[in-house]
Amino acid sequence: MASTASDAATPSALTADQLLLRLLDLIKDTTSTRELTLERVSQAMQAPAQSFGPGHFGYGGTLTSEWSYGLEIKTAGTVDTRLDLNFIDTTAERKANASAICQVDFDQFVSGLQAAGFKRETIRGEHGRVIHDRFDRPNLSIKVDTMAENPTPSGEPAHACVRLVTVQ
Repeated sequence: MASTASDAATPSALTADQLLLRLLDLIKDTTSTRELTLERVSQAMQAPAQSFGPGHFGYGGTLTSEWSYGLEIKTAGTVDTRLDLNFIDTTAERKANASAICQVDFDQFVSGLQAAGFKRETIRGEHGRVIHDRFDRPNLSIKVDTMAENPTPSGEPAHACVRLVTVQ
């Protein structure tokens, strides 16, 4: 059965914290990306996923006037399955305050991954700048990109929010 406009609209009722907490629960119970099927992800997100074609499905919606999201699974059911949850700043300047996507912050997300047996590695670039954090468990790797909740030009440490989660 093809997805209808009302099917596609249903997941947009999800909030950023629901997306992150439900994704965390899904990750905790996943031993391989092969398990990220349409049925299993739909059950975990408590909303039907929209199919985009064979092995390709997900969700998308508006969170606030400044933020939207996309949760996309590609090549589902194979060893190359990849899940991406991306929070998207929709402002023209791309400098929206991230409070709307930070109800479940980076520290809380990290704590959940570590409690599920993932080992953390911070990947750094030039001058020690954090590129992303990677979390590994046998047969599963998760990359988490962050952003500051409120940009701090003074250089003060900023409260970190999850911006992108990739599961491979």
